[in-house]
Amino acid sequence: MRYLLIILFHCLISNTFGQTAPENQQFLVKRVRIIDYEKIFTEKDIQILDSIINICWKNAIADIAIVTIDGRHTDKAHFDQYVFNNLTGYAQGEYGKNNGIVIAISKQLRQMRIENGYGIEKIMSDVATKKIIDEYFIPKFKYDNYFEGTLNGLNAIISHLGKEIQQYDYTDASSIFRPSLFQKIRGFVLENGTAQTFRSLDSDNPSYNFTSLDVFLGPARKKAFVLKDFLETDYYEMTIRKSDGKHYQFICFDEHVPGQTFIKKNMQVHRVYWLEPGDQLISQDVWPLLTQIEDEMTQHSPSSNAKKFTDYHWKMKQEFHPMERKYMNVDHNETIAFVQNDIFINGEKKGAFEIEENKRLLSLKMDGKKRPSFAIFKMEDRYYYRYHFNKTERKLYLVPLDEKEGHDLISVEGCTFVFEILEP
Repeated sequence: MRYLLIILFHCLISNTFGQTAPENQQFLVKRVRIIDYEKIFTEKDIQILDSIINICWKNAIADIAIVTIDGRHTDKAHFDQYVFNNLTGYAQGEYGKNNGIVIAISKQLRQMRIENGYGIEKIMSDVATKKIIDEYFIPKFKYDNYFEGTLNGLNAIISHLGKEIQQYDYTDASSIFRPSLFQKIRGFVLENGTAQTFRSLDSDNPSYNFTSLDVFLGPARKKAFVLKDFLETDYYEMTIRKSDGKHYQFICFDEHVPGQTFIKKNMQVHRVYWLEPGDQLISQDVWPLLTQIEDEMTQHSPSSNAKKFTDYHWKMKQEFHPMERKYMNVDHNETIAFVQNDIFINGEKKGAFEIEENKRLLSLKMDGKKRPSFAIFKMEDRYYYRYHFNKTERKLYLVPLDEKEGHDLISVEGCTFVFEILEP
């Protein structure tokens, strides 16, 4: 017996030291997601359903289990209560999300029920759940086609959840990325940035290149940058792109929820939302970028007592033609100056002007029938322009507006006029 133990020990030692332990071995625990007590699915059916459920779990949509039961478990009168009391443990969901879903089916009892976790109830209501049961499960169940009905219903659930999750895939970042800072960065980019194509959705985004990152603005109205039609509140989407290619996308709108891309459910005005943050942290991943942006804006911003555009004399230099998408030099280099409330064309007083700074709106009222070459689209007794004063480029952009509805100017047509500072 002693010799036998020695031989066995020797063999154990040889086998142990004769093998190389695999590095980073992954241990997979197979979760049973299809519990078919009624045997209404074939092995192939179960494989198909299980693969769909597994992908759903990996994509962090939901933890789904399908359970079939019969008269051995409960009766028709107590079916719903049995599912709630005994089957919800099959799909508890991810910790903290409560995103479990149990689909309980009984062919024998002619019953089915979907039990949703608390996290799922927020994005798939009882009404929506019943609608999926009635429209996707039941029609096939009536003809004893339980696999096809379950497959249709499962896909409908996942599709519904996927769409709804996209509407809530954001976090309120206002505690660190303050709305006032968002507006400050937005104003800086609009005033000092350049047009740069960031994506095909809205080309020529206003952008600014900081030392190791870029900031892009997304407009509510397409081609706003091309036309130099800058109304700051129209730019409610901001993307920060680091030098390594990582993107951080934020939303902040000032007054009303615009019916545009990027706006999601339950967003409120005067808040900054971080879209699709994933497992990133605002304090760790974004705060250093905001600090850098603030520092560089301070370094590059004009002095606090910088002049307004009305304090300069201007000379017309170019017209931007939106159809050709290019700037063209002009021969009629008229000069324009704003003195108190009067406007001077080529050194002569020609009328008066008013400014709405919050809308970047300039209106010119000419004396008599006098009209400078750039004064087009007269409405009532005035010519209206959206203006943009770029202090860095030392240029003034005037965009003529040709239509208004109530108190709002709603249409932009014609060429954008570019004036350069007339040096003394």
